[in-house]
Amino acid sequence: MLHTPQPDQQLSLTVAGAANCTGAGPVLQSFLLMVRTAATIERNWRPPNPGKLPQITNNDLASAHGANLISATARTVVAARELGTQEPCFQGGGYDPAALSWSLRFNRTIRPYAGVASLQDYWRIRAQALGAERTEADLRPFSKREPEVVLQPPLFGAPAPTEGSPEPMAVTCNLHPLIAEVAAERYNRGAYNDAVRSAFQAVEHRVDTLVGGSNAVGNALMGVAFNVKPGPPMLTVTRSTGGSLESEQTGMQFLFKGAMQALRNPRSHGPDEKDDRDEAEEMLVFASFLMRRLDIEDDKRKAAGSGS
Repeated sequence: MLHTPQPDQQLSLTVAGAANCTGAGPVLQSFLLMVRTAATIERNWRPPNPGKLPQITNNDLASAHGANLISATARTVVAARELGTQEPCFQGGGYDPAALSWSLRFNRTIRPYAGVASLQDYWRIRAQALGAERTEADLRPFSKREPEVVLQPPLFGAPAPTEGSPEPMAVTCNLHPLIAEVAAERYNRGAYNDAVRSAFQAVEHRVDTLVGGSNAVGNALMGVAFNVKPGPPMLTVTRSTGGSLESEQTGMQFLFKGAMQALRNPRSHGPDEKDDRDEAEEMLVFASFLMRRLDIEDDKRKAAGSGS
């Protein structure tokens, strides 16, 4: 049964509802502009303290797209902001009706929407992020309707994801304690370059310690520790046996050498380029992987020392 709203009940118009309203084009275009701008802001966000979310304000939108907002009245933009409060790509915000100033918060889930140019694009990305069931429910124009009742199909619908389109995927892992020890504080304050540099310096220091001290550093040190010929590597960081062993030994040698040349050296010797947060996270995971492989050598030595 469809429940009739009470006179004092406020209805919140969603993007799907606005798409069914005559004359809503400027509001929807302003909304898409907000989404694109928010995605750009998030990519460059450096949190002043852990847990603080980035936000977009009316001033941010005007600074980034002033020329494109000439035809949009302040109230049109505020209406677009109201749509944003109902959308999962945003995480709430604030509004001062007297000044027509507003804000919308967001997190990294805004990233797939970067460059979204049309409502069709927006719904496609949204459907991939939320799944078909949630998307179908959200296509009903007004958010207060009972979700099990649809009197007629909406005039506007999100195109279904094409068969075989990639689903969003996130991987969570605990970094090796020796990586977390040197990188966590730097990462949390947004010093991604410094966090990555410190992580690979920690890998280098541990290799040097396991080798027993060497005049070599960086790439040369990795050669001392992991060269396959003329004999077996000085440090064991492999798990393979049989015919695959030499292949893995050679590959691990190149991984450690590459980590020093491609990741440690540029951040240690400059120029000091800023690291993107996503890439910084991936590089920290790589450093953690190398550190865990060094655990193999450590465990082998502990086992030999205990006589087991």
